[in-house]
Amino acid sequence: MKSILYPTFEIIENKGILPHIHLPRNFKELVPKFYQEKRKEILEDYAGNLENFLKETPFNSSIKLQWNKKNGLTNINVGSAGLDLSQIGIPKFVEHNLGTYNAIPAGIIAMKYVSELLNKPLPQTSFFHINISFIH
Repeated sequence: MKSILYPTFEIIENKGILPHIHLPRNFKELVPKFYQEKRKEILEDYAGNLENFLKETPFNSSIKLQWNKKNGLTNINVGSAGLDLSQIGIPKFVEHNLGTYNAIPAGIIAMKYVSELLNKPLPQTSFFHINISFIH
């Protein structure tokens, strides 16, 4: 049985490359500590840095995060598309209107959120080393 916490990107015909990202089943128990340790601010800074980094690329879009005190991060908007928290079955982020160019930044932020939620932060600059010039 594969672990559901490993994030993936999948190629979906007629849509592009989309993120497939689950949250831990007990994510609501982790949210208070996430807020207490100021990880929301870390994620907001991360999203801002990513948005600035992507300005001169085909991935350029505004990034907005929506929060809920009990549920944590509930929405990642990249332009007019994004990821929404779904609590039906295994908690996960589900896409709305995503295509490859806005799915990749949304997926990067969702992975960073899960990492921070689990208190195992990814390096602050991990996405800066990705070579995104291969997609035109």
